[in-house]
Amino acid sequence: MNTNHLSAWEQEEYVLTQGTDQQTPQIIRHLAECAECRAAVERLEHGVGIFRSAAVEWSSQCLATRPQQPYVVSMKRFPVVAIRWALAAAIPLVLLALVLFPLHVPAPHASHPAQQMSDDALLEQVDEQVSVTVPSSMESLTHLVSTQSSANAAVQGARHIVETN
Repeated sequence: MNTNHLSAWEQEEYVLTQGTDQQTPQIIRHLAECAECRAAVERLEHGVGIFRSAAVEWSSQCLATRPQQPYVVSMKRFPVVAIRWALAAAIPLVLLALVLFPLHVPAPHASHPAQQMSDDALLEQVDEQVSVTVPSSMESLTHLVSTQSSANAAVQGARHIVETN
């Protein structure tokens, strides 16, 4: 007779995988040879069977005693509650629409002054709007950069950094 008995884990594995192809041949062979391990597995199966039948019985009793009537809402109060919820949902949607609507309304198209101007005049206008005056503390730095000849700057490898108006 074999003196190495199955561990509790191996016994549980056998009970849980019984009837599947996951059982190992070693455990099956050992249970066929060892009466002590076979008795331990039978006790475990008996305990699991008692637990299973108790769980099924308890579940059946709970299903039999549960209330069969669904929760009924009072019909007098239902329209008032429904109207309140509908208003509560509609008010944020209306406010959101009022906020977003002006963003999508196209502005009235006036004649574009850019279409009537020449390219040079438009560039001059953009230059005037974008140009920033140099603070008095930095005026001395504007004399370090040549603003008259871009060709000379390309030859010297320098770039225009500051231009004055």
